[in-house]
Amino acid sequence: MTHDPLDLTGPYVLDALTGPERRRFERHLSGCPACAGETAGLRETAARLAAAASRRPPERLRGRVLAEIARTRQSPPPLTRRLPSLRTGGLPWLAAAAFLVLALIGGGAAWRSHRAAEHAQALNRQVTAVLTAPDADTSSTRAQGAATVTVVSSRSLGKAVVTTSGLRHLPPTKTYQMWWLGRTAPRSAGTPDLTGKARTVITPGLGDARRLGVTVEPEGGSPQPTSAPILTVALG
Repeated sequence: MTHDPLDLTGPYVLDALTGPERRRFERHLSGCPACAGETAGLRETAARLAAAASRRPPERLRGRVLAEIARTRQSPPPLTRRLPSLRTGGLPWLAAAAFLVLALIGGGAAWRSHRAAEHAQALNRQVTAVLTAPDADTSSTRAQGAATVTVVSSRSLGKAVVTTSGLRHLPPTKTYQMWWLGRTAPRSAGTPDLTGKARTVITPGLGDARRLGVTVEPEGGSPQPTSAPILTVALG
């Protein structure tokens, strides 16, 4: 492989590798526990970014456009001075324009996929750093019946990885908000989407907080909690 295999885990999870690259990486993946672990951890993170990646146009559409260009006159008849009408000379221009649009769409999709892969890789590196920190501490709790919340925190890095599963969906006018709780006033730890299936987020600002709390707040979040936490997780 021409790249460090770990650099290809993000593009692989996002289906951004070419056919030969994907096959070579999968052969490497079967015998490399490090890449297998990185890929497994990145899949969950990449799923949250899937909306940012565009789908490529179907290959059959490109073939039809190229075939139309190949068999259609590209210039007007030599004896006429009139501009080609939509029925006589417009089709080549439309076909060429369609091909240009496809090229632009393909380029934009590739750029977005590349940026999404870079973002996913950076996020996965941050998560891995916290999980493997010498002072990493893990705590978990249950909420709303079957829901679970797990927090892995690192005092030396000042960050925590929060994984939730099964939290109930809220109405559009409400949001879950995380808080650092300690001897001082609560500090916001963000308003990420924590609902539904497993979600993993990383949040900085741990400081001297002793607990992580989650409240239900108005859409957009609040400067300070407006209600009692629905759950709290003790931090090491």
